[in-house]
Amino acid sequence: MFRTLPMSISRNRSVSPWFLVINLLVALACMAILGGAVWVQQAQGALPCALCVLQRMAYLGVLVLSLLAALGFALRSPALARGALWLGLLAVLAGLVFAAQHMWLFFHPAQTCGLDPLATRINAWRVTALAPWLLRADGLCSDIPDLFRLPLPLLSGIGLAVLGALMGACLPGARRLGTRR
Repeated sequence: MFRTLPMSISRNRSVSPWFLVINLLVALACMAILGGAVWVQQAQGALPCALCVLQRMAYLGVLVLSLLAALGFALRSPALARGALWLGLLAVLAGLVFAAQHMWLFFHPAQTCGLDPLATRINAWRVTALAPWLLRADGLCSDIPDLFRLPLPLLSGIGLAVLGALMGACLPGARRLGTRR
């Protein structure tokens, strides 16, 4: 099986090529989820709130870090791969916290985040100016759109949990990256 792989990958027989495939699939899934969020925003006219934007930023972090982990595999750098995976898991955890808070607001409609100082702060960040169509927080947390009759923060949390499990499954392979058999 390893004879068909490129030379840089085939020399490292202690790590399965699935490490690379899984990290690229995580990145592709993040792109699809972010594209879906923008589609819901445009098609349903649902403006994202501050918590929505923070979940999107978590997905952007997972996207970049999974690509860095894949690069670490290609360069046979266990430190880069492990570091990217651990930081990716931190991004997943942060996104799960924001999704849980958003779901709490969904079940407690009397509470709302509104256009609070958090939204004002997010909208003032330089990164928001780079992609306002993705990262500008103009909506209310109480206006939660749904997809397949499920609220988007719930789907976001499920997606983050699945991506986190995939990244966590790659951690043992990252440890063996620099070794040869």
